[in-house]
Formats: sequence, C-alpha cells, structure tokens
Amino acid sequence: MKIRQHPRMKDIALGDEVLCYRTNLYALVEEVFPAAVCVKLMTFDRRRKRFVLSPQLWRAEEIENLSVCRYCGSRDGLTMENGTLVPQRICFTCRSVLDHATDFLTTTTDR
Repeated sequence: MKIRQHPRMKDIALGDEVLCYRTNLYALVEEVFPAAVCVKLMTFDRRRKRFVLSPQLWRAEEIENLSVCRYCGSRDGLTMENGTLVPQRICFTCRSVLDHATDFLTTTTDR
C-alpha cells in the first residue's frame, strides 16, 4: 500500500508558520509528514514547575500554512493582509490584482 500525500502538505516546509483551526494556535513546523506536521509548543509542566517544549502532531485537515500567499501559494513578496482575524499573507501580485478589482467594482457601482 502506497502512502499518498495530502494536498495541503505539498507546500509546507520546515520552519513554516501554521495555524491549527481546532485549537486556534500558531506554531512553527518542525517535521513534515504525508498527512500531518509536527510542531513544538511551549507548555507548563506543573509537576516540575517550568516550561517545556511539547511536540504535537497536527493533521493536514486542521491546519493552514501562513508562510505562503493565501491565493496563489507564492513565498515571494509577502505582506500581511489586513481585515481578517487570522494573519493571512498575500503576495504583491495578488494584492495588486485585488486592489484593481476593488477599484473597478467601486467605480462601476457608483455610477
């Protein structure tokens, strides 16, 4: 039986910032698997009374890669997209297309 890669995992690399929808937590990718990523979160160990790094596996269905453009998947020229609670990133090309589309729609509806 061949292991197939989940479609969301094709653009995820080590060091990418991901968001887990289930827990609403952000973390950096430590390891990439065909259908999950391994991240390390800082948690408080009550028994030892200190913070420790705890590895967790997040499933591909539960994560969003925040290190690529949300529209085209590019990693070049990224800026933060304002107006959303999730810190999505958008590349310069997609930003200019969206700005032109917004300008067009506002000018045609104002007539």
